[in-house]
Amino acid sequence: MTFRFRAAAALDIRRKQEDAARLESAKAELALDNARQKAEAARAAVIADGERLVNAQAAGLESWRVQWHRAWIDQQRRHAAARASEADVKAREAEAAQKVVQEAFKRRRVLERLRDRAARKHRRAADQQHARDMNELATLRFVAQITEGATRGD
Repeated sequence: MTFRFRAAAALDIRRKQEDAARLESAKAELALDNARQKAEAARAAVIADGERLVNAQAAGLESWRVQWHRAWIDQQRRHAAARASEADVKAREAEAAQKVVQEAFKRRRVLERLRDRAARKHRRAADQQHARDMNELATLRFVAQITEGATRGD
């Protein structure tokens, strides 16, 4: 008698769901890394532009060029803030995707534990049945020996 887990199809579905969740989580992590790199590059650009402005002012720049540089730096700061905001959004999405993975893992593990418990129960029942069969066989052999001995002794 072989063991058959009735919810095997459900377990397969749970595995596929977990795999899909892990894939989405990996994509979210990749998007987060890209967003963080863009935010860091934008922040570095703001710092570099600020340093260029300081150097240009030290060299004696016209006031209209100073104003242009300041406007450019303000635009770069807005761009950097937008990239930082995008990185925050991607971080929340990655965190949510990781929670989905954790829930999928829990659901899969529940079914695996049920399967393992059912397999142990089946194995125990099979072992008990085997012991009963062996006891019955031993009893039959013993009775046969007694019966055979009694007929010889007559």
